[in-house]
Amino acid sequence: MKERRQRRSHDPYRALCLQLEHIRSDGELDAMVVAIDNGLIVAGAGERSVCEALGAVAPLMGSPTFDGRMPGALIGQRIDVRAISLEGETVYVAAVGRSADDEWVARSIGGVRRILGYPQLTARQLLVN
Repeated sequence: MKERRQRRSHDPYRALCLQLEHIRSDGELDAMVVAIDNGLIVAGAGERSVCEALGAVAPLMGSPTFDGRMPGALIGQRIDVRAISLEGETVYVAAVGRSADDEWVARSIGGVRRILGYPQLTARQLLVN
């Protein structure tokens, strides 16, 4: 069986970055991140300033108190954010760019869960989150 992944790492941080970069490239996105509740980036792919801005707003976008103001690096861009629960902790997978949509984030969630050692979600479970 031929291994489809050309670049891989046993280091979870590096593996997450490689996975996000692969999805970012396939989706022609500006950036992708995995962030936690306080906006700290766990891993990212893309220009650093865009990743930092995306990580900062990802936890806020689903909040009822979010006022819609975006950092300059994200103004006018399409943003997609999905919150996933990993052992009771909320992690945000987010994408920004002209083609940012749920397809790319959903594809990335599978890789994030696999790399961090969590079972894959079914299609039905993905729709609930």
